[in-house]
Amino acid sequence: MKYVISFVGNFIWKLFGGVWLATFWFLLGVILTLTIIGYPLAVNCFRIGWLCFKPTNKRVGVYFERYLSLNLLWIVFAGWMVIPYAVVSITLNILSIFGIPLVAQWIKVGKVCLFPFGAIIK
Repeated sequence: MKYVISFVGNFIWKLFGGVWLATFWFLLGVILTLTIIGYPLAVNCFRIGWLCFKPTNKRVGVYFERYLSLNLLWIVFAGWMVIPYAVVSITLNILSIFGIPLVAQWIKVGKVCLFPFGAIIK
């Protein structure tokens, strides 16, 4: 039963914008992989992309202070791009009946998108 609920939650998540966010992070990871300096950031992009693709039944712990300088650089160079998308998606999900349970998933994904260094995804 747990897997059925997870499957349905992930399916609705993908319909309401999760697939676009995951595609964005995967493409950003591919672009960063092509550069030598961006390779460590690309690993985080792929982790975030997989979380954005299947967020239900995953727990996230964000430890911002562990990698403070890297997280601040991330916000300046890449993290700011997801904030408007997440805010619009949360607003649209609140307005729809099916999207209300996904608001907690958007908040979870938003935390990891803003502070990927030190984030633990289980």
